[in-house]
Amino acid sequence: MIKEFVKEHPKGIKRVRIFLAALLGAMIVVDIVLVGSKGKGFPTFSAVVDGTQNEFIWFAFLFGGLVAKVFFNRKVKEKDREITGVIAFGSMVFLLYLLGQQLNCHVEDLSLAHHALLLLFGGYLAHRVWPQYER
Repeated sequence: MIKEFVKEHPKGIKRVRIFLAALLGAMIVVDIVLVGSKGKGFPTFSAVVDGTQNEFIWFAFLFGGLVAKVFFNRKVKEKDREITGVIAFGSMVFLLYLLGQQLNCHVEDLSLAHHALLLLFGGYLAHRVWPQYER
C-alpha cells in the first residue's frame, strides 16, 4: 500500500524532502537566534550539545546517514541487502556511542572538522551499505 502511494505521488515525496530541508534550516536559524539572546537565559540546542559533545559523536554520524538515506537513496533489486545495511549502519552508530562514552578529552579537542567528517562518513556509509529495496 505504501509502495503504491509512493509510485503514484512522486510530487508528494518531493514536497516531503523540501519540508525536511526547510525544517532543518529553521532549526539552524532558531538556534542562531537563541545563541544571540544567550544573555537572557533562553536554552539553546548548542548549549545542550556543547556540554555533552563527546557523548554525542554518534549523533553526527547518525544524522549524516539519515540525511543520505532520505535525499541520496540508492535502490537495489536484492531484498536481503537492505537489512544487512541496517545492521551494519546500526552497529557503527552503537560503536560510536560506546566510544563517545569513553572519551576523556575536552570538548575543544573534538573540532568542528571531526564532527563534519563523522557527518560525511555517516552519509557515505548509509549510501553504500543501506540501499532501498525496490521490486
